Amino acid sequence: MATREEIITGLEFTIAQARRTTSAFAPDEWDARRHTGWTPKEIYAHLAAVASMVPAFSQGMMASPEDRDMTAGMDINQMNEQSVNTMRAMAPEQILQAFEANYAKLIEFVKALPEEQLSVKRSFGPVPMPVSDVLANIVVLHGIHHVYEANNRLGI
Repeated sequence: MATREEIITGLEFTIAQARRTTSAFAPDEWDARRHTGWTPKEIYAHLAAVASMVPAFSQGMMASPEDRDMTAGMDINQMNEQSVNTMRAMAPEQILQAFEANYAKLIEFVKALPEEQLSVKRSFGPVPMPVSDVLANIVVLHGIHHVYEANNRLGI
């Protein structure tokens, strides 16, 4: 089970790596498609959106039975496109500000979560796991993956 401290450290690490890697971007690089199909602007818009959705989603997760797959019936691709589309016209600096602000709010949310909510098992996919592991996987590992993806200039 991921600990609260591991989740917070992971979120802080994601922010730090985003700052470090984006500081080296050329101005036109923000709109350069990466091998996965998204631009760095779109990737950071996606991360900002995910971070903003987690607190509300977590409340729904807590009200759900352990064996109910929270992703059932969700069109993740449509949800991603819709959330990214709301930020496409923003300047890179604005998107990064939203990303950092939403991650900071998420860190405060995780700090305030009662321990019993972190340890209860829920399903985000086919296997029930502690909510702390869901957060570690869908937010921390997911965010680090996308920061790397935005920075990856190979295969462009």
